[in-house]
Amino acid sequence: MQLSDQIKVLVVEDNEGFAQLLHLMLEELNLKKIWKATSLEEAWSLFNEVAPDLCLIDIELGKGEMEGIHLAEKIRAQSPTLPFIYLTVHYQEEVFKQCKHTSPSSFMNKELSRLTLYQALELALLHQPESEPVVSETQKDLVFPTKSIPWINNRHFFFKVGETYHQFAIKDIAFFYAKGKMTFAKIDKRNFLINVQLKTLEDELFPQFLRIHKSYLVNAKAVDSINLKDSLIEIAEEHLPIGYVYRKDFLDRLKLLK
Repeated sequence: MQLSDQIKVLVVEDNEGFAQLLHLMLEELNLKKIWKATSLEEAWSLFNEVAPDLCLIDIELGKGEMEGIHLAEKIRAQSPTLPFIYLTVHYQEEVFKQCKHTSPSSFMNKELSRLTLYQALELALLHQPESEPVVSETQKDLVFPTKSIPWINNRHFFFKVGETYHQFAIKDIAFFYAKGKMTFAKIDKRNFLINVQLKTLEDELFPQFLRIHKSYLVNAKAVDSINLKDSLIEIAEEHLPIGYVYRKDFLDRLKLLK
């Protein structure tokens, strides 16, 4: 399941966590040119600057207002055939009546899977008239500033289970560990496989997570005890080794009472 990496996508979503998840899933479908807006004003500015081939618009954009519909009306006035998909957590008949005049390509609730997202995008692009090509060679490329790990936001981490992503609070992750060429996250008694190196996680999650060993990155707030004699910590009912190279820096950062 892959789409052309030349398709320009504008995501209009004011929920940071969901926007990050959506960005990750779009990248997994081979989409590289992604821009994000969190307000009607920002979205309209980017729309005119980027000239996207497809838009994903949160209907409930704005505090208590359905500003996503207002944005769609502006887009339709300027680009009558541009495909766009509404995102919503309240897909009801009344909502449909309020926005059907904007002629959306589709509606999607926010319980996403990669398959449902791919199908919605494929159908939206499939029904686009030939007079308006998906790719415009004259449009200049813009770089979307993103974190090195797009599935992390300030409070949550998204883990893939099958074709679906599940959200967990970062504070609930006890530690990350490397085994062979794979990296895992420990949450309660579960292990989640992630495709990112410990060093990248260390840079992204510092100072809440500290490196104690070449194979372990731990949540400083989840450490239950430290055995200095044996160079071990207890965390999530497990005993992990403190590597000699990391020992001093780790203990200094914890500011242990003497």
